[in-house]
Amino acid sequence: MTDQQDLLRRIGKIRPDHRPGGQALHRPLLLLWAIAQAVQGRPRLQPWSLVKGEVGPLLAQFAAPHLSEADVRYPFWALRNDAVWEVVNEGGLPLTSELRRPTLTALDEVNPLGGLLEADYDLLVRDRELAITAMSNLIVRFFSANPAEVLQALHVHALVPGHVDAYLQPLLGEPFPHRTAIQQAYGGNGVSGITPLADGILSVYSDEKGPYGDHRIPETGWIAYTGDGLSGDQAMVKGNKSMQRYQVQRKALRYWHKPYKGHWTFETWAVIVQCRRRWGPGDDDRQRREYVWVLAPVPSPLPATWPAEVKEALEQDDGRVHDDSVDVVPIEVDDEQGASLLLTPKERYRRLTAAARRTADRRTRRSTMTKVERYLRSAAARDAVIIRSEGCCENPSCLGHPQERTDSDQPLLEVDHVVGLARTGQDTPDVMIALCPNCHALKTRGKNRAQLQASLARVARQRHSQFGQ
Repeated sequence: MTDQQDLLRRIGKIRPDHRPGGQALHRPLLLLWAIAQAVQGRPRLQPWSLVKGEVGPLLAQFAAPHLSEADVRYPFWALRNDAVWEVVNEGGLPLTSELRRPTLTALDEVNPLGGLLEADYDLLVRDRELAITAMSNLIVRFFSANPAEVLQALHVHALVPGHVDAYLQPLLGEPFPHRTAIQQAYGGNGVSGITPLADGILSVYSDEKGPYGDHRIPETGWIAYTGDGLSGDQAMVKGNKSMQRYQVQRKALRYWHKPYKGHWTFETWAVIVQCRRRWGPGDDDRQRREYVWVLAPVPSPLPATWPAEVKEALEQDDGRVHDDSVDVVPIEVDDEQGASLLLTPKERYRRLTAAARRTADRRTRRSTMTKVERYLRSAAARDAVIIRSEGCCENPSCLGHPQERTDSDQPLLEVDHVVGLARTGQDTPDVMIALCPNCHALKTRGKNRAQLQASLARVARQRHSQFGQ
């Protein structure tokens, strides 16, 4: 590891404390100020009185309005623990009763010197590109809402022309043969699916032939990304906890994708616009509750560049988990719990139909929700239609349903909206039909599909009425 890589790694490890009002940005802001001092040729070590006077207004402007010069004492002392900052003659400073930091009175009286470690300061002075990369990293991670204003306040705006994300590595589209190659080039964990690179920015990895069912959501290009945890119910820990923080803070992450027999590629920046919980098969093929993070691709990590539809989705997102696993319980899970033994097919159909209608009602009430939620299929509705079909194609004119069954010993049936979800806006069993592959093709692409769709619409209504009584 080079000295430059080591410095960027230490900067990437800085994790602000999380407080009720949000992240405590004291340390990142003091570090930004210190790097700006280096590139401007100012002394490495500065007296407390000067640091307090210059960084205090920055805290109030970019961290929190209620902060003042007195609050600079927190990062002035705490940044030492991040192995990038030192306070000269710190041993003579009396500490607070909790022994966590010097008292404000002691700092004012002693007026100690503080600044970057000497080796890091010299490196930043010699390597202007490294300094720009370090500042860009901190701005993208913590001050992406107003990068130009931060650079202007630090008097280094002329040194960083254009968008700050252009100075970050890796570049969009950069390919790698395997995860180890990514780790060797940019650090981080070479195995976990949700993990930051050495620069501290979160990355998520999606392997087309991997164990998770990640996919692009039709009609949107947005991504349904399965959470962290191969088997058993997923919990809001580790990678999922990191995703939750990025969702709440509305930060952009890196999305990596590997097509079948292809290379890993940093495909796009993305922001989390929603989190859902659903049932899905684990690595052991048993049904478990899993998280699905809805990722919206964006041009860069800077909010000013994000499309209007992404900003709208973020405004509508309340940060909570939309739990679809309560309404819709897979047949296998019901069987394990013994519930299916107490329900007739018609009772099961009515229960699933009610769940599908509740899901549809939620979408109707949130009429401004993005295309993602409008097009998400209701698992309850699909399960209900399969039960209603009794294992047979529901097209009265079917010329012969295939006898072959699926690997899970289910009939070869495809559930579809009779006239398409986009036209009806409904996702309930009364407008859906179960068809064999041949009849599904005729309904979708056949020359007489209009007449067939009209006939199937009547069948769906009739069978729904009969089964739902």
